[in-house]
Amino acid sequence: MALQGSYDYKGITLSEAYVKITSVNYSVNEGVKSQQKTAAVYNSDGSLKSEAVFEDVADKITSANWTASIWKDKAVRDTLGKYNESITSTSGSFEMAVGASAKNPVVQAYTAMKAEDAWKDYTDV
Repeated sequence: MALQGSYDYKGITLSEAYVKITSVNYSVNEGVKSQQKTAAVYNSDGSLKSEAVFEDVADKITSANWTASIWKDKAVRDTLGKYNESITSTSGSFEMAVGASAKNPVVQAYTAMKAEDAWKDYTDV
């Protein structure tokens, strides 16, 4: 899986740039947040009848970062010994799903990447 499209590298347009995610890392940050369980109730005169009730709930955020390498085109990338000789790299972040039905991290990273304006016109290859 990779993306292909027009990439501007230092003023040079690479019309068939080959962009491949080479790394996805994520972390889980857990904490507790307070949320309102029931709203406050007021009497018709505006006085407080019963206070709002709050409860603590577990809060989990899974943040992820991706890194992608960029080659002039797929042919250069596929040349023996050129896998580690990309012309540049790029990176981004996204909130990763980790549930049982979640897609694998690389697929999620490509989906997040293609949601960005810079990559939206690239095609899957």
